Amino acid sequence: MLLSCYGQWLGALLCLGVVPLAIAPPTLPTAMAQMRGNESMTTNIAELVRARNYARQAAERVNGGLTRYRADQSMHGPVLQAPYVRNADGSYTFRVLGYRVTNGVSASTPSLETIVTVAADGRTTVDYNGPIRN
Repeated sequence: MLLSCYGQWLGALLCLGVVPLAIAPPTLPTAMAQMRGNESMTTNIAELVRARNYARQAAERVNGGLTRYRADQSMHGPVLQAPYVRNADGSYTFRVLGYRVTNGVSASTPSLETIVTVAADGRTTVDYNGPIRN
């Protein structure tokens, strides 16, 4: 829809004999990261989604797989609502809360905490895995 409107707009200009000097291409999806203290930097959404997925998968792996563990909804929903910190080196650190699974049913409250750092190249490091800390 956006491209057809964009094309119609450009076509109308050309029909009127107006030639735009430069046409800006559509930009990649970026958004302002959540404000954390005084931090406000632009985050590439695709990069953040990838990092969140790697962090969730690492948490699932170290906690026995999907038959024994489920990550909290924050690791599946809108990416800017995920509990993360962007580090100075470009990596992301996620705090993943998780639920134990028994007989295919998730517990009603999370009991596990996994801290995962995802480097810019996709390497993951589990910094902590155990009971939820205060």
